[in-house]
Amino acid sequence: MADYKLNAEAGHINLSPELFRLGARDYLKSFTRFEHRKFSPVPFFLCCRAMELALKAVHLESKKQSEVKQLFSHDLMKCYKGLDKSKQTLSAEELDLLSAANEIYVRKEFEYLNVVHAVTAYKRFPDLDALVKLAKKIIRYDAS
Repeated sequence: MADYKLNAEAGHINLSPELFRLGARDYLKSFTRFEHRKFSPVPFFLCCRAMELALKAVHLESKKQSEVKQLFSHDLMKCYKGLDKSKQTLSAEELDLLSAANEIYVRKEFEYLNVVHAVTAYKRFPDLDALVKLAKKIIRYDAS
């Protein structure tokens, strides 16, 4: 009888993409449950954070979390343009909206209350209904 020695090795499961997808859905769910006030940047932040996590989830299928963080930071446009061309399915209008939201999001202007934005009725901010629709589309991206 032959003498066999089996060595069990540790397995690796990449949970990051799914955790980021769940986080994206939770941010968007928080938006839908949020009591919207006319002069608040919070709903814009919730939509943008949801899009950021959803886009990063796709990248995390093939990259480490530290690499994704270094490559894209919180830049929605970099995250989107870093996708494979087959996943870049936004229309020109949707891309313009993502770019407009990104200009504000990347500077954390949705996170901090700014008197100038409030007194100008947030006229620099993108259309919230369109942003929600875009966030829902991006959250449906998957890694397949």
